[in-house]
Amino acid sequence: MKVLYPSLMNKAALLAGLWMVFGAQANDTPVAVVNGVAIAARLMDRNVQANVAQGQRDTPELRAALRQELVARELMTQEAQKRGLDKLPATQDALQTMRQNLLIDLVLNDELTKNPITDAELKTEYERQVKALKAAGELQQFQISTIALATEADARSVMTALRSGQAFDATAKARSMDPSKDKGGELGWFLPDQIAPAISNVVVNLAPGAVSAAPIQVGPYWHVVKLNAKRPFQVPGFEESKALVQSAVVQSRRAALLKRLSDAAVVK
Repeated sequence: MKVLYPSLMNKAALLAGLWMVFGAQANDTPVAVVNGVAIAARLMDRNVQANVAQGQRDTPELRAALRQELVARELMTQEAQKRGLDKLPATQDALQTMRQNLLIDLVLNDELTKNPITDAELKTEYERQVKALKAAGELQQFQISTIALATEADARSVMTALRSGQAFDATAKARSMDPSKDKGGELGWFLPDQIAPAISNVVVNLAPGAVSAAPIQVGPYWHVVKLNAKRPFQVPGFEESKALVQSAVVQSRRAALLKRLSDAAVVK
């Protein structure tokens, strides 16, 4: 059985779990008592809900596995406290940061629950972004493929093979370390500022079908890059962009809330 433990949950579930830890009531019926410390039933329920949301069934076996993990976590926590690790300044700082992050997420969620983002708000932001893109002039998109290698020598070996007639996509599938290898190295369409500068500076000067003249280092990997095609930038439709536009609106709402709080605050 695949069980999602607290350490493997998504951020929302983890934050909810932390809330249950800090906000548990003393009169909750515990699922276990470890060296005199009660583990609240509400914490078990929250973990069960997180697993069910991921496709698990609420079974006695699931609850037993979760109970075992909760007990293990409490034992490790108690050992850390016994050793005085919770009193270290670094630990206190980390706990303070976790508390702040939890409360920030809660207040933002509360703000968006009380004032939901509307379609009209999303459309306004979408139109603003489209206008900004058009004001930037005629933009080009580039469709690129890559073969990522561990060393410069490996990359040069691949380039020699390509010059001898080996197909780029077949070579990518056989040798690339990038997840795109399954698609023959194809990464999709990008604007120049959406990819690493070391690659974009080369790609913008390639003709369609051409391969970079030398390996390109990005981080620990060496890339052999091919420009498949280029085209005028096509502004995606509203529905296609909705998720990204919503993220922008959320950030805008966060900034507006922070400004209101800052304007009303006394900071010395």
